[in-house]
Amino acid sequence: MLIRNLLTLFLTLLLFSLKVNAETNADTLRTKKKFVKYLDFRAENGTMISNGSPIGNKIVESSYYNGFDVRLGFRKTDADDIYCSLYRRPYFGIGAYGSTFNNGDIGKPAALYFFFTLPMAFENNKKLTFSYSAAFGLAYNFNPYHEYKNPANNFIGSYGNCYVHLGFVANYKISDYWSLNATTGLKHFSNGAYKLPNSGINLIPITLGVSKRLNDGNLCPKQGSLPTYKKHDLVNISYSQGSKNYEIGERNYYKSTFSVNYLKQMSYRYRIGLGADIFYSAGGVNRNDTDQSDFEKTVSYAVVGSWEWVLTKNLYAPIGLAYYLHRNFSNGEKQQYYERIGLRYRLSKNLHAGLTIKAHAAVADYFEWTIGYTFHNDPNKY
Repeated sequence: MLIRNLLTLFLTLLLFSLKVNAETNADTLRTKKKFVKYLDFRAENGTMISNGSPIGNKIVESSYYNGFDVRLGFRKTDADDIYCSLYRRPYFGIGAYGSTFNNGDIGKPAALYFFFTLPMAFENNKKLTFSYSAAFGLAYNFNPYHEYKNPANNFIGSYGNCYVHLGFVANYKISDYWSLNATTGLKHFSNGAYKLPNSGINLIPITLGVSKRLNDGNLCPKQGSLPTYKKHDLVNISYSQGSKNYEIGERNYYKSTFSVNYLKQMSYRYRIGLGADIFYSAGGVNRNDTDQSDFEKTVSYAVVGSWEWVLTKNLYAPIGLAYYLHRNFSNGEKQQYYERIGLRYRLSKNLHAGLTIKAHAAVADYFEWTIGYTFHNDPNKY
């Protein structure tokens, strides 16, 4: 059933891509192409990493992993796009993934995701080029932990999870329209402590693929020198919410974050700043039997050092390292500091939305689904 569904999805994407390609070619004389499009087919095999438990070791030993991807990628042709030149004609796109571990305790995960690939240098006429790539999405079709139905899967407790794939890519160009690629890196599935257990499933896959260019068009040129960047200030105000599971088999509790951050954008690529987070954890009164007030049991706050990596005019990756001024161990705040990383997209000049994960020493606390407003007056012309 999974293979049939994946084949249907792959054929649908292929037919859609060919249809778009035909329509684009028909409009060549009337419109200027904005993107060069690519269709990739990728197969992978890899090693699953144990969580260190005896049961986890047995699952790894009895599993054999295979995966398959199809990707539709886009590269800009706009000669005036600063970020296209800055990141050496990057790829952005969407993908579909299917896999099997040949082990019923884990399931047959599938995923839909967004990806970007940043070349390490301009390709020009080179046959062999290198890039680094990242993919983020939603995965499903796991066979999660259950006390009676599936006690062996102590890796993950939810049917749906976050999908992350980080990789180093080698690409060999066969012709102007065909190329081969190989990727090695890390693949990770996690639910951000939405349902325990959540040690996560981690893989080190080797991926081999073939890429087909779907249409003509000149990629954005390398700009000799970019306009001098004018530094400016930003203030982000954001609200995030999510859900956290504290005990296996028990109910979930609402969590939220209110954040204020002052940042200075130093260049086209980077913003740095300082801010504050306030957290609310529902049910804190029931988990904490100390003589603290109800406010102290449910609310914590911290000072945050922020860094934002700007990928396009609207897409950026927020990264934070923070220190609690007040925390609650019973609310999962087990370290004095925490980290944050994710993706956000500017929906308009001021409004942004995205998803980040908050973690303590790389152990997930919860996924933050975020909406926010940015006060800024950018003097740069893109």
